[in-house]
Amino acid sequence: MQNINNTHASIFRRGAAMVYDGLLCFAVAVVASLATLPFSGGKGSTEFNPVLTIYFITVFYLFFGWFWTHGGQTLGMRAWHTKLLKQNNEPICWQTALVRYLLSLPMWFFWFLVVQIVGGYGQVPYLSTLPAWLLIIIAICWTVFDHIPNNWRDRVSKTKIIYISK
Repeated sequence: MQNINNTHASIFRRGAAMVYDGLLCFAVAVVASLATLPFSGGKGSTEFNPVLTIYFITVFYLFFGWFWTHGGQTLGMRAWHTKLLKQNNEPICWQTALVRYLLSLPMWFFWFLVVQIVGGYGQVPYLSTLPAWLLIIIAICWTVFDHIPNNWRDRVSKTKIIYISK
């Protein structure tokens, strides 16, 4: 049985779980991409496709939402002994998962843009003119400050990420 003691998860644990889940998301993206191949003639496209964007946002919401609503832990959170709960220690519902997920999208979108610019995959208006090192520093600072306990995402969605001792 897990010991829930309401101690906020450290930024290290949150970050490690995020990296772990990011690797899992890569695998989910590969599988989700396979489902789109029949509709693209078996070829990828470098052009922006809003339908595909909505598809992937939905796929990742279902991924995170399912884990969050079924035990409060993604695989990364389970490995790093963290758990997502409502502020009153109840499990979250799909609606709360949606609010939390949507509030997370700007940070993830910014990281996507940073990788795109630093990797030389394309130009992004206004951001492409900034030095790559500055974009990376902004992304790291955003991530660090966004994962401090009781951040704006936690307050708006009325959730918390706690540490669960072994």
